[in-house]
Amino acid sequence: MRLTRGDKILIGSLLLLNVLLYVRMGTGFSRGDWVVIEVDHKEIRRVPLSADGIVHVQGKLGITDVEIHDGRARILNSPCKGKVCIKSGFIQYADRFLACVPNRVAVRIEGEKHRGVDAVVG
Repeated sequence: MRLTRGDKILIGSLLLLNVLLYVRMGTGFSRGDWVVIEVDHKEIRRVPLSADGIVHVQGKLGITDVEIHDGRARILNSPCKGKVCIKSGFIQYADRFLACVPNRVAVRIEGEKHRGVDAVVG
């Protein structure tokens, strides 16, 4: 398969567009400062991201354990069946989000520069 001149122009234009967007918008990663834990859309705890430890939160199905370690947070243990929330791993940047949907527990990171929500699911 050979690339035509049009293919090369299209590829070059897309690469240039990506570079311009990267320069204009940056990586989108800003430092997180707080771990906010919510149950049923209500804030339950707000913990500095610098404070290592485990926070136990009562959700709809039982206790969810949120671990904060080395400036990162993750759901360590939860009573849900699929354990997708646990498999999601650590988050550390502002506006990142973890959720144990069956247990109605959400964990998010907030920082000084809050970029806002990408999408809302009801």
